[in-house]
Amino acid sequence: MVDVGVAVVGRFGAKALSLTSVARQAGVARATAYRMFGGRDALVAAIVEREVATLRVKLREWSDTAPDAAGKVRAQVLNVLPYIREHEALQYILRNEPEEVVRAVVSTKDASGPSLIALIVDNTLPDLQPEVADQLAPAPRAAAEFLVRTIYSLMLIPESTLTDEEIAELVVRAIVK
Repeated sequence: MVDVGVAVVGRFGAKALSLTSVARQAGVARATAYRMFGGRDALVAAIVEREVATLRVKLREWSDTAPDAAGKVRAQVLNVLPYIREHEALQYILRNEPEEVVRAVVSTKDASGPSLIALIVDNTLPDLQPEVADQLAPAPRAAAEFLVRTIYSLMLIPESTLTDEEIAELVVRAIVK
């Protein structure tokens, strides 16, 4: 059902996401979708959780291709940028409903949970190897947050005179000692 939810967003947008639309696309009864999720918010939370878990796995894989902290950060940046550009559901939302992404990324005092940035940092920090953590500045959590904020900035405003390689190099210089 979560995969179907992502497909619905990729095809029709976040605003069209409902338990009814997911049930219809999945070929199951509406009651089944409601039993599984209880409401739209739980479906959205399940989609976000799955997407963050997928990103976490990919970040680990990309990081594993390099031997040192600089190479690991560079590999993550160089791979996450095309990953974002090729993510159908995310691109649909960015083109047609950017306010949905902004709402998820921006923290507000009355928000019920962490921002998407905090969620990604919280979920990926446990994978940070101690020898890499020692090389990050000003501290591992701050470095990870800077990396995620930079990527989200590029995601929200993709036009740049910088190449992906230049972006990766600037991020490495900013957070690796």
